[in-house]
Amino acid sequence: MKQDSTRNIAYTVDCEDYVHVVKFNPFESGDACSLIAYGGNNYVVVGLCRFQEEDAEVEGMQYKTLKTFHHGIRVDAIAWSPETRLDASSPQLRFCTAASDRKLRLFTSDLQDKNEFKTFDGHSDYINDLVFAPKEGQEVASVSDDHTCRNKRHEDRREKTCVSSSLDCTDPLYSFCHQMSQV
Repeated sequence: MKQDSTRNIAYTVDCEDYVHVVKFNPFESGDACSLIAYGGNNYVVVGLCRFQEEDAEVEGMQYKTLKTFHHGIRVDAIAWSPETRLDASSPQLRFCTAASDRKLRLFTSDLQDKNEFKTFDGHSDYINDLVFAPKEGQEVASVSDDHTCRNKRHEDRREKTCVSSSLDCTDPLYSFCHQMSQV
C-alpha cells in the first residue's frame, strides 16, 4: 500500500485490471480492519484495510487480499450483507453483485472450502443499485432502469416486487437505501 499524492488520492491498491466499483462493508464484522470489496471486468476482490487514522501502529494504510471471486461478467454494483463476520469460529463473507446481464449474484464464502453463489433474475433493464436489509441480511433490494424495485429473499429465492406510492416508478430508479428507524 502506498500513498499517492500526485492525484490527490490518499491511498491506492495495485490492481491487475480495471476496477469499476468499490464498496466498504458498512456493518460491524468483528475485526478491527475495514472490509472492502472491489469489482472489475470478471472478478470481485475482498480485502482488509487498516488505516493510520484508526490504528497508530500503522503507517499510511495496510491492505491484505482475503479472496478473489470469479464473476464471469463486469461487476457494476456491490452490496455487503450484515451477516458477514470475521470474528466467528467459522468466518463468513456474504455480498451481492449486480451486472450488465440484469442479474444479481449472491456470494457466500467461509474463506476456506465453502464458496457458493446464487443467481437471481427478474430485472429487464440495467440494475443501478442494490442494498441488503440492515438487520437480518436475508433480503436484498435492487433498483433498475426497468422502473422497478425488487426485493429478494436469498433463503428461498422468493421474489416480491416492491410497490410503493412514495416511489415514482414512471422513471428509472437509481438508488435505494434502508432507513434503520423503519426496519
